[in-house]
Amino acid sequence: MLCLSDYSKQVLNINGIISSTILSQPPKFNYISYIEYISQDIITKFVNNYITINFEEDTFSSMHRDLLFEEIWKMFLNQCHSLKSITLPNIKIMNYLGEDNSVKNIRKLKCSTESDSSLFLYLSQICQNISKIIIIQNKNLEENEIGLNTLIESQEKIEEIKIESFMNIENISLAKALRKHINSLQSITLKNFNSLPSSLFQNTEFPNLKILKIKLINDLKILDSIKLPNLEILEILNNSILIDQTIDLYSKLISTITNGNLKKINIEVSNDQCLDDLKEFIEIITNCCNKMEYLTLWVNDKLIDNLEKLLINCKNLKHLTLNKATDLDWELVDDEFSVENLDDETKSVNNVLNQSIEKRKTSEPSSWLEFLTKSVGIGVQTSEFKFLSILATNSSNNLSEIIIRGDWNFTRKDLVKFFETLKEKDSFKPLKLQIVNNKTSIETINDVCKKYSEE
Repeated sequence: MLCLSDYSKQVLNINGIISSTILSQPPKFNYISYIEYISQDIITKFVNNYITINFEEDTFSSMHRDLLFEEIWKMFLNQCHSLKSITLPNIKIMNYLGEDNSVKNIRKLKCSTESDSSLFLYLSQICQNISKIIIIQNKNLEENEIGLNTLIESQEKIEEIKIESFMNIENISLAKALRKHINSLQSITLKNFNSLPSSLFQNTEFPNLKILKIKLINDLKILDSIKLPNLEILEILNNSILIDQTIDLYSKLISTITNGNLKKINIEVSNDQCLDDLKEFIEIITNCCNKMEYLTLWVNDKLIDNLEKLLINCKNLKHLTLNKATDLDWELVDDEFSVENLDDETKSVNNVLNQSIEKRKTSEPSSWLEFLTKSVGIGVQTSEFKFLSILATNSSNNLSEIIIRGDWNFTRKDLVKFFETLKEKDSFKPLKLQIVNNKTSIETINDVCKKYSEE
């Protein structure tokens, strides 16, 4: 309160909001001038805390609350000379600004389409260096909207735009205003859109866009028509439990509109994808994305060899999420198949195999590890064993986090072999491993992981 102007102190004192002892006290240090970010939430919390500490709730009227709120805003708006970022309040702040206001230097703006157009028009006259805009889209803008659209068009170059939409609001005029900045945009984030705004994306090349993050319900087809030669991060998350997008769209997207610069891919599709589509997706990442650092994949026992090739080629991987894909290329199994139905020759072969296995069981293992990592049967390895072995053998030394999801049935020996293989690598680094499935017991996973985390 000491940083308030003399006029504001007088107004608040007359209304019984501050004591007279504050009137003549200057601040010991003008910390306000060093503040770089203000928002309505911050100032609202400040006002509420002041009222709670100094007044009984019933004795402080809404009129007094509004008055205190306005005077605090005046203080920040006119004294924050280092201000770089602001979240606009639901008031006309231009009424509080003096000639030497700090808003003209802001670089980041968060606002709502509900804000008054006159406020945006005012800002467009004094602010031309905003590089990042966050828009809460909770109101439709008219086609001839001159407020927010004018502010966007008046900027020298916008590098980052984030729009969060409510109730699937689509503002065509806003998207058109953003087209002015397609050459300067480096990051686009869109949340809760039913479909992508065609007026921004249709047949457009974003030469400097590095980050594209989309969270929406369904339609992504328009991405077929854009070009993103320098894209590094692609995140497409579906805001629905019904994820009907097939992975072949992403394969086409990565292979045709990007230029091999991708470092992060985080997408959501259902686990029941066509095997050929999954294979193509992995092959495209392998051949076109050797700079990849963060990746989400869908694999199963038929795609382990493809995974191996990817790990060999993508040596910059730091984070890898592996989801167990449902195999759609299944075959009918004869329920009547049993040992009793085998012919004599097949039974004889089985007896030989069983005798060999029993003999190996009775032989003394050369080591505890060898005993744990023996394959089931003769020369036969489970898909889980092969999966973890390839992952441990071929993963790069940069890989620091692995997340495995799905119904893999890892045994204790599978996990032991995985960690032992990692230990044998020359430059083994600490690894964060997360296994989420419904077949391997949590006790087994925790027991093995704890053993190796303590070594």
